[in-house]
Amino acid sequence: MLKYYVELIRRNSFVLGKVLNLAGMDNVSLIQIAYFCSQRMHNMLDSTKIIHKQKVNQIIDYINANLHRPLQLAIIANEVNISQRQLLRIMRSALNESLYAYTSRQRIENAILYMQTEELSLTELSEMVGYDSSQAFSKAFKKQMGISPNVYIKRLRLQLEQNIERNSKVKKHLQSEIYSFEGLNLIYIRIIGRYGEENSWSKLMIYLKENQILSDNTRFIGLSFDDPNVTNIGQCRFYACASVKKRITPTRDLGTIQLQAGKYAVYTLKGDYSEFYITIYLSMLNILYVMVCLLKNIFIILRRILKNR
Repeated sequence: MLKYYVELIRRNSFVLGKVLNLAGMDNVSLIQIAYFCSQRMHNMLDSTKIIHKQKVNQIIDYINANLHRPLQLAIIANEVNISQRQLLRIMRSALNESLYAYTSRQRIENAILYMQTEELSLTELSEMVGYDSSQAFSKAFKKQMGISPNVYIKRLRLQLEQNIERNSKVKKHLQSEIYSFEGLNLIYIRIIGRYGEENSWSKLMIYLKENQILSDNTRFIGLSFDDPNVTNIGQCRFYACASVKKRITPTRDLGTIQLQAGKYAVYTLKGDYSEFYITIYLSMLNILYVMVCLLKNIFIILRRILKNR
């Protein structure tokens, strides 16, 4: 790289010489000038990478919060203040898939989450994940999952019924409570796939200490956005987060997000974590599935009563 700058300067030595003479720098060597240019170029590239990381965080968070909307290219680009061409380029580089593929995958995976927790028609489900019609949703779903939404729902219900029976035989009981959460402002480092979690927590600690915002009240929270039974493990998103008293401006690898106030299920486990998450997940799905079935039966009974009047 240094040789490139030396040659560039040599070819333009006449113009450069005049500039240096005017600045009183006639004794500066070509090597010194080339080194200066090289360092400036590296600094510019580093600055560009940081800006791109910040933009990627903003785009991912915006898509995640607006999957029920059309999410046209122009809308996203305008939201994060970059050109459409640049948007497509930096997202493919960051995610190893096109923006269209990423958005479509997120819609379908979000739809599967709704399938697990709510009793919805295909039309309702389509609208909730941003499709204009149930036909368009079914086509996209089959393309990604290999089967139609209706077949997937039938298989899912059978699986949940089997899980209820299996879970009732598990000896390990987790104590849980419902906790009213006040909401938090969080800074985070985004991790995609298996690797980088340990390093990310270290980066987070360094940032908190350097900016003197680490306190006894700081809370460290891990946010998982995907079900590894549905999402490829290499595409699962995890945010290593720390609470901050007020919202701050995103910088370098760090993004900002708000954990909404509301009621949360809190589990406490002492011992082996190997089956911790899957046990909680199945437990919550089982409860939701039973509630959906009960509500459905109540609705049928009420409909029969009203019909007989």
